[in-house]
Amino acid sequence: MILKKTITLFFALFLMLSDSALAGVIKPGAIHFKVQGSLDSFQWAPDDYSEPLKQNPFRYDIFYYIPRSIQNHENVKALVFNHGGGASTMNRDGSIHAVRNYTGDLVRLADELGFVVVLPSSNGLNWGGHTIPLLRALVGLMRTELNVDPDQIGLSGHSMGGMGITRNYIWLADQFAFFMPQAAGIAFEKFKNESSIEEHLNKAFNVSYIHLQGTRDHFQEFVSRAKTHQAYMTSLESKYRRKSGFQLHLYDTDHQYQYEVFKDRLSKAFQRKRNLYKKELYGSILLQDQYITENGIKFHHKGSSRYFWVQAITGNRKTPERLNLRARIDQNRIKIELDPVFSNTILSKKLRLFLRHGMVDFNSRITVFINGKPVWVREPGKPARRVQSMDRTDPGFAFEMAIDVPIPEESPASIIARRFARSWGLPY
Repeated sequence: MILKKTITLFFALFLMLSDSALAGVIKPGAIHFKVQGSLDSFQWAPDDYSEPLKQNPFRYDIFYYIPRSIQNHENVKALVFNHGGGASTMNRDGSIHAVRNYTGDLVRLADELGFVVVLPSSNGLNWGGHTIPLLRALVGLMRTELNVDPDQIGLSGHSMGGMGITRNYIWLADQFAFFMPQAAGIAFEKFKNESSIEEHLNKAFNVSYIHLQGTRDHFQEFVSRAKTHQAYMTSLESKYRRKSGFQLHLYDTDHQYQYEVFKDRLSKAFQRKRNLYKKELYGSILLQDQYITENGIKFHHKGSSRYFWVQAITGNRKTPERLNLRARIDQNRIKIELDPVFSNTILSKKLRLFLRHGMVDFNSRITVFINGKPVWVREPGKPARRVQSMDRTDPGFAFEMAIDVPIPEESPASIIARRFARSWGLPY
């Protein structure tokens, strides 16, 4: 009997040590990521692309490569790459063909720099409105099934794939360590005013944004857009009196990227990790719950209710609402300004703030101001809650206290006055 128990215990210990020895990039039980050392793919779509009573047959083709050199490692770096294309990628076959145009370089880069690369195919949707829910869900899947460092996942894309980044990075700023569009640009002429341009660009004060652009690109508007972008960022850096995460790298080539330049910038970008605990935020929040149809394909768009440690709470997600926000923590005083975009009325009723030590001192009084009004006070002496994650797929954000604070009612005239004061740099 004793011998049997000893053998059983030894066998259990052997299995435990074996599992530990086999721990690596792919987590046990992973459903989608299975192959290491060679390019592979799977079909997948976010769970909520399907309506409650109707299955959506649409699937993305997700290509990926895990170098053998890191297959037994944990906490590895990762890159998501959006392919280029255009009219040729308005169907699945064209999109897959476009992905394969990039796999050779990206497999080589992954081997040389030691990172996991994931290449989603747009499967006929190109990089329009679906880009936001796709990438949010995809990076969540990667963090769930792979032992990647949640603070070292970057997003890059070329041409049309780069345009998907320039349009949508503001809704994804808290998901990636850096953004690296190549041979692309922001169409500034489509913004209604200077203020809307500022709100699109200032997210680069919270995340690295590295633009790679060939000066002999046959799409010369990309070159001029890149230079205009740089001029705007220089102006904003002067206005905010701080350095942003924006970088522009021009090089003497055509529409294609230079491999060595791409490799050098990737290597440097991976040296800076995502920081979710910034004390100064320039964010945008989009609250909506809609099914949108593009190119005959219906997908779910939940919007982006959270920006770093600030989340808007609303009881009515059927009416889309966009809020531009600026938040600053200074000596335990949390000051938040909310500016509605679609109207002069804020529909949301409260904010949820995720806090931890380093952001505030829990042993001192904490005061929250929204649009200049004090809305919440926490006296010292109450212990903070245990460390926990705000997103079950994202261990990179562990908070100690979540507080709900009311958004004060404000007249449309007051909102307009605040906008005017801010545009002129006046106190409000």
